[in-house]
Amino acid sequence: MIPNVMSVTEARSKLGSLAENVSGERFVLLTKGGRTMMALVDVNYLDRLQKQVKAIWQKTYIDPTLLPYTREFSDEETAEWEKEDQL
Repeated sequence: MIPNVMSVTEARSKLGSLAENVSGERFVLLTKGGRTMMALVDVNYLDRLQKQVKAIWQKTYIDPTLLPYTREFSDEETAEWEKEDQL
């Protein structure tokens, strides 16, 4: 899905209609000086995204005290695991 993109200046005069048109996964990216600065999103969509991030965060968080015991895996190792997963 390609989002609507417009400048903050342009959006300012259309805020009411933009707010009515964002729903579900439809959102508007707002730019300032050519750089994306923020998004106008449906509050239910935002809530769902926040819950998904929280669920992922809880599964992937690594306690900083354990970092000395971790390592990065080589491309060969990950390729081997991917191959095993396809069996």
